[in-house]
Amino acid sequence: MSKKLLLEKAHVENIRLYDVYRREGGYKSVEKALKTMNPDSIVEEVKKSGLRGRGGAGFPAGMKWSFIAKPEGMPRHLVVNADESEPGTFKDRYLMEFIPHLLIEGMIVSSFALGSNDSYIYIRGEYAWIVDILEQAIDEAKANGWLGKNILGTGFDCNIHVQRGAGAYICGEETALIESLEGKRGNPRIKPPFPAVQGLWKRPTVVNNVETIAAVGPIINMGGDEYAKIGVGKSTGTKLISACGNINKPGVYEIDMTITVEEFIYSDEWCGGIKNGKKLKACIPGGSSVPILPANLLLKTAKGEPRYMNYESLSDGGFATGSMMGSGGFIVLDEDQCIVKNTYTLARFYRHESCGQCSPCREGTGWMEKILWKIESGKGSSSDIDLLWDIQRKIEGNTICPLGDAAAWPVAAAIRHFRDEFEWHVANPQESQIRNFGLAHYADEIHVPVIA
Repeated sequence: MSKKLLLEKAHVENIRLYDVYRREGGYKSVEKALKTMNPDSIVEEVKKSGLRGRGGAGFPAGMKWSFIAKPEGMPRHLVVNADESEPGTFKDRYLMEFIPHLLIEGMIVSSFALGSNDSYIYIRGEYAWIVDILEQAIDEAKANGWLGKNILGTGFDCNIHVQRGAGAYICGEETALIESLEGKRGNPRIKPPFPAVQGLWKRPTVVNNVETIAAVGPIINMGGDEYAKIGVGKSTGTKLISACGNINKPGVYEIDMTITVEEFIYSDEWCGGIKNGKKLKACIPGGSSVPILPANLLLKTAKGEPRYMNYESLSDGGFATGSMMGSGGFIVLDEDQCIVKNTYTLARFYRHESCGQCSPCREGTGWMEKILWKIESGKGSSSDIDLLWDIQRKIEGNTICPLGDAAAWPVAAAIRHFRDEFEWHVANPQESQIRNFGLAHYADEIHVPVIA
């Protein structure tokens, strides 16, 4: 059984409440950090831990913290990215809903390390009920002396503010998030300058994911070196995985990144196997924006070695034979799932969520959606498949923010690994139309019931 650092107390009754959280050892890292450490030593512990950003990019958190500018007399800010809008990802929601004080505790320590007296949680607009949970936790922490003026008599002041987004996926990108937090339209900024130099209100800012900041408390409590012993290689510590799709046990799991993908899918401790005894067809291992992998490359690398649930193993071989850990949104597809329809659904999402700033993304996402719908509805041609490949190639790497890449990668991987399915739709237009339950009018004409 994997060691648990974040979810160890998740099932303690009323752990959401301050008194229970404190009784279970909560806020010890704040006491240790503020009374026995200084900001630089905290940053060094996070560096030694090897903690990587848990929002998708996987950049070393301690290194990111060390980049923050420290101009004299200018405030600095910590912003927690709780805009969890990646399809297939819901682990941050779990943390905030059930163990909110774990995030608050991590924010206090991180704010002290970064010199942030006013820190922010930017939360996805659809998580409306969690705003109340977070604000209650913040009020409890403040009432008990963990927030506000002169915390623990150390002279350090810290306040935490919660800001709701308006449901825009693009605001998961850190500069778009900052724009929205400032009250503007959530369009990504051109970098440089980076947020560490000019972020919120042109002040030095660090933006980190919920899970990343929640891990800071355990790191301070156990020490960076001990934390680094968990996991393997550069994939240190534990990682939360949101498992969903055609599996028997969907949910949020905390793993230590030493288990194989096969173990994770089929073990009763984790996903419990494929639903209804079906065969595994493919998986999107890190949220909808990362490349899909067919079963043979998901369970083993191109070299025939077992693939593990960690950053290096999942990406082994590059996008030709690998994928990414991403945000940990593990979406499993069984043998009955249509890859073309799945890819169309994702393309439709990214077209809708594009901010429209960059023409490759603005025009390309819409173009890919239309072509995928054409193929899926039995009206495509072989040249459409080649055109799709060409469009995604011209989007990737040519936009201000990674949304263009996020839209291109699923299409590229689907064609790369499942081109035969695209060709089947082209070669069998009648059957393709019948399979497409979205064509209600066509189903009525040939007396085929529409399945919801």
